[in-house]
Amino acid sequence: MNEINVNELVINSKSSKKNKRANVFLRILTYLISLMIIVLFLLAFIPGLKYWNLTFFTQFPKDGMTGGGIFPAILGSLLLTLTALAISIPLGILLGVVLSEYNLEYIKFVVTILSGIPSVVYGLFGLGLFCITMGMRTSILAGGLTLSLLVLPVISSSVYETMRAIPRELREAAYALGAKKSEVIFEMLLPAAKKSILTVSFVSAGRAIGETAPLILTAAVFYATDLPRNLLSPVMTLPTHLYFLASAYGEKARWMAEGTASVLIIFVILVYTLAFMFRREER
Repeated sequence: MNEINVNELVINSKSSKKNKRANVFLRILTYLISLMIIVLFLLAFIPGLKYWNLTFFTQFPKDGMTGGGIFPAILGSLLLTLTALAISIPLGILLGVVLSEYNLEYIKFVVTILSGIPSVVYGLFGLGLFCITMGMRTSILAGGLTLSLLVLPVISSSVYETMRAIPRELREAAYALGAKKSEVIFEMLLPAAKKSILTVSFVSAGRAIGETAPLILTAAVFYATDLPRNLLSPVMTLPTHLYFLASAYGEKARWMAEGTASVLIIFVILVYTLAFMFRREER
């Protein structure tokens, strides 16, 4: 018995040492990857800060994109993101409730597939359906509808997971007290999932504001001479403006591209910071 105990101690000691080495290696690897991400972020963010001034944020581009500012691109990105969220959040909540409470597996399978489709495919779909077939042309509405389809699977999946995490006993207790299914959903389950819905809304906003390919095909123009008048007007956006600057103008518009990249990074950081804050409150 003593020999067996000694052997077990030796084995446990060796296993503990291996686990410690593995933990140390993983920790070092995590720090290195985090450091690389921070360095890449700083290299993209810092160069554009020196171009930030009132003119840069309040004026239209001018002099062949070598002067002026990016105000129409900022406004266009905000309008498209808000339009997309106004459409996708109600639909995503409704779809998440249907998936959770009615157990429609085939719809869940379709949503899973949609979440993996490349964004450029959504752009081609939006171009064919909204811009051409429905006659919306290149516009805020066409781009917003396309972006809403892009983020809809993200919102619905999050609502589905949150609703499924709520204990079944709460539903059964409500039904035992005579509550209707609609009352259970809208008065008990959705209020319980409120923080999760807010979190995924900000995450979706972060994804929508950084999209390029769908907006080039459905909503964005190279240069806008005035502000949009309605939802059927085209707009400039931050990511497409950055793409056009890099692809068409090169070195002479590099300063504007760097400034635009810094602004876009700030928007994304702010949105995801808000999402993280709501996530922590939920926990």
